[in-house]
Formats: sequence, structure tokens, C-alpha cells
Amino acid sequence: MGFLRNYSLPGLLLLAVQIACIVHVVRNGRNTMWIMLILFAPGIGAAVYFIIEVWPDLRAGRGRGLNLQIPETSGRTIKRLQEELDFSSTVKKRVELAQALASARRYDEATETLAVSLRGVFKDDPVLTLELAEVHFQAGRHVEVLAALDTLDRLQSKDGRQRRLLLAARSLQGLGRNGEARAFFDAALEQASGEEPRCRLAQFLVAQGETAAARALFAEVLKNAKQGGGIFQRHNRAWIALAKDGLAALGKE
Repeated sequence: MGFLRNYSLPGLLLLAVQIACIVHVVRNGRNTMWIMLILFAPGIGAAVYFIIEVWPDLRAGRGRGLNLQIPETSGRTIKRLQEELDFSSTVKKRVELAQALASARRYDEATETLAVSLRGVFKDDPVLTLELAEVHFQAGRHVEVLAALDTLDRLQSKDGRQRRLLLAARSLQGLGRNGEARAFFDAALEQASGEEPRCRLAQFLVAQGETAAARALFAEVLKNAKQGGGIFQRHNRAWIALAKDGLAALGKE
């Protein structure tokens, strides 16, 4: 570590920022041209990268997490994402644009945005394939959802296991294949890392007329929330609210 003695404190801070930005480029699949800019334009390159690539994610809170009702994305946001994709054509940018188009109910465009990358070496990319399944679900194309999920199973992908089980369950329910759907809801609940699978199963049971079982699941969500503490409650805020509304709708036994 002797070479560090050649750097002043500001120099060390700049070096740390450059390294952090390069790691971010690699881990998030950003255009590798950024690395050249960061290395050969110290300070300015890192600052430009942060403003264009990192800050928009922090400000918008990227991530789909709850998968509840998604506010419709504005045309201005979609245009910005399209411009960003033209400048930095990465899987992550393409997924962000597809998500924005889907939330604006522009499902055909969202599907095409993903399909463009699902070719060549990325033909069976698990991230893009799972996002494609999500877009198909939002469009109500349940058969296509199951086809995309079958591709992930064939690839033996382990990514997004809970999300995939819930997509399969809800698509099978949409096709009226309720016996198969129940099995997938149960499997998702076994792997639950939050309260979404419990709430989804409860909603399914309400639709099947099994109100007592649904009420018990909603009550379990609220019990877990009471015992889980602040972090648990923040992470599951939407599902806790859904459980409260579900119990209120079912009324007392």
C-alpha cells in the first residue's frame, strides 16, 4: 500500500470516487465507455457519470419491489429514458424503459424494447426474460407469461424465484387453472421473504370463496407486522395496508 503515500488526501478521495464509479459501471452493466471517461477525465468524468447514471436512480428510487398499482409514467419520463438508452445501451437501461412503457400501458412497445435484446448472446438472458414475463402479465397475456417462465425453468435460472412463482400463480388463476394456481401460491409462501405471498394467497382464497382461510392469512400479516419492528413494517407497508383493508372488507366472523 506504499503507493498511497504519493497521494494527498484530496487525491485519495478522488481515487476512491473513481474506483466506486468504475465498480458501479461493471456491476450495473453500464456502457464501458464510461470507464474511459472516468479514468482519463479525473473528477469531471466521475461527476458526469454520477449525474447521468447514478443520481436519476437515487432520485427515482429504482426497483419494483411491491409490484402493486404502478402510477402511469409520463411521456416526458419515457422520452428521457429513450434518450438515455441511445447514449448508454445496456440491459439495465432497456429494462427501465420497458418498465416505464408498461406502466404507461404501452405494452407492445415495452415488449419490443425487451425483444430487441433477447437475441444473439442475450437470447435467453434471465433478467430480460423475467421482465418480459412481467410485461406480458400487466398486459393480461397469461399464456405468454407462462411461456417466458418455462424458459427460465429450462435455463435452471434461480433469479427472482418468489417473483416467478407469484407470476405463475396469478397467470394460472387468470386462465382459470385454479388448482395449479393454488400450488404455486403455496410454493411462493414457503419461500416468502416478505408479506406479499401471504397477501396474494389471501386474495386468491377470497376469490375462491374461502373467506375464513383468507381472514386468517390477513390476520397473520398484521400479527407479523406487530412483532416485526420498524424495518419490517417499512418494507411491507403496502402489504400491511392491504391486509387491513382485506380484513375490513371481510368483516367479522
